[in-house]
Amino acid sequence: ASQQIQVEGSKRGTTVIDRPHIAEFVLSLQYPLYHFDFETFATAVPMYDAVRPHQHIPFQYSVHIQAEPGAEPEPRAFLGDGKGDPREALVEQLLKDLGAAGDVLVYNSAFERGKLNDLARDFPQYSEPICRVIDRMKDLMLPFQKMWYYVPAMNGSYSLKSVLPAIVPELRYDALNIQEGGTASFLYGQLAQGKDVGDPVKLREDLLAYCGLDTMAMVRILDVLHCL
Repeated sequence: ASQQIQVEGSKRGTTVIDRPHIAEFVLSLQYPLYHFDFETFATAVPMYDAVRPHQHIPFQYSVHIQAEPGAEPEPRAFLGDGKGDPREALVEQLLKDLGAAGDVLVYNSAFERGKLNDLARDFPQYSEPICRVIDRMKDLMLPFQKMWYYVPAMNGSYSLKSVLPAIVPELRYDALNIQEGGTASFLYGQLAQGKDVGDPVKLREDLLAYCGLDTMAMVRILDVLHCL
């Protein structure tokens, strides 16, 4: 059925908007709402104790907090300095920034849930509050993955990089120096290994801008769903 929707969209420009399911999803969200996104890097030879080869190490996150539907979002962020294992400092700030109540909205919850489970395992002193964060997670990808909202410009994909330009074209990654997660991961990994990354201050600005756009994109996509 989902492929048929894509075919009809390609042939006839057909848009699908399942308002009852979208409304049910939007009304299920509990505020304050925390739009949340991780960035990670991995190395074949572990850089830190008790880390597996190729384990994804969270080094950065962005949060945009909305007190109520349609409210102006409040940005928060963490970015490691590249001089050591960033995870414990990240966890400590993350638990403060995500508060104790309200849903944590992510895009593709399997990834963020997996990284949080890794952090709970590797830092057992924080496992209980991390697990409470996991229990609060909701996935903004769901309405697009389930084809409750589909426009031909998405080209059959429900990734954030496909959904955003299709429904919120004024927000653009191509204006950034870092435009996708692979580049962010590679550059931070180079920094962490002491390799030349050019101007580290500029790199920090670019990483914050990229991850911040990921969560601002979620805010604006949710705004669109609210208006249906």
